[in-house]
Amino acid sequence: MERDERRTDFKSVPFSAWECMGDAALEQAVAQYEAQMPSLAPGQEHPADRAPSQHRFGDALAALGMRRRGTWLLEKAIAAFERALAGRSREAAPLEWATTQNSLGYTLGTLAQRHADTDMLERSIVAFEAALEVRSLENTPQDWAITQQNLGAALFTLGRRKKDKTLLKRACDAYKNVLQVWTRERAPLDWAATMDHLGTALRALGEHRKGPRTLEQAVAAYRSALSLRTRERVPQDWAMTQNNLGAALHKLGERVEDIRHLEAAIEAYENALQEWTRERDPVIWAMTLANQAAACKALAEWSGDVDLVRGALADFAAVGQVFREASHAQYYELVVEQVALLRKLEQRLLQAGDA
Repeated sequence: MERDERRTDFKSVPFSAWECMGDAALEQAVAQYEAQMPSLAPGQEHPADRAPSQHRFGDALAALGMRRRGTWLLEKAIAAFERALAGRSREAAPLEWATTQNSLGYTLGTLAQRHADTDMLERSIVAFEAALEVRSLENTPQDWAITQQNLGAALFTLGRRKKDKTLLKRACDAYKNVLQVWTRERAPLDWAATMDHLGTALRALGEHRKGPRTLEQAVAAYRSALSLRTRERVPQDWAMTQNNLGAALHKLGERVEDIRHLEAAIEAYENALQEWTRERDPVIWAMTLANQAAACKALAEWSGDVDLVRGALADFAAVGQVFREASHAQYYELVVEQVALLRKLEQRLLQAGDA
């Protein structure tokens, strides 16, 4: 039931100019490109001539598709990028070719998440790696960092889906590469966002490793992010990182059997709930409260505190109400399972107290 920043894996959108437009302006741009495309590319003899227009058409489609729930706009964007690549060779126009590869990878990755399509995620990774054959730290540092960030997101998503430690390690390495360009001094909020992504990749990797070191690194990354992601400055991002920190501390506390980490996890979730309230967004609030209640349950198992169990039961009751009202049947079933486990734990602790 954990909620973390991976709900929006791909960052540093390569369509920044398009993103500034409203939906109506984007729709008009798409319509204009569709109307002009036949005159811009009357035949197949000179694909290089139509490549820039196809790329811009793909950007507009992708930017609009990010805002819509369906997939057909993203699918059309991918087709446009592929047509652009047919006329953009790496040899003749390396930087433009790399830009289209990055945009293609970004759009494939976004569509892959909507379809839960592993093959499409792999295609996304191939596109980002192709872009990085041209984009380098030395020659195009900002573009290189953007593609490394997107590559890290794709590797993380695929690695988590496949439970593949190698892919998750590669995701961590990609995010570390980004930090060479987006430093704390030059790009503080981008640096903090990347530290948060790195923390989440490290947390996922740490769950597959026996020792605590990787989880400790995840905690350190989240805390670094929070040094700049303050509630006053970016309240939603602050809450997200607090939630992610809580998840890492929870895992670490269970791994090393240290209640101090579990107590810190509960505090981090409590911080997130200051911003993510039931009134503003009940489902996000419910997910975060469920995370906190699960941490309370873990702490109660170690401390024997029945009051913690009863508090977690009350929290899960509130969470269950929200999920039931929102028709989230899968989440509601998880709540029912947790309540049953908490009831058993309550009885066990009471019996131990009577003995």
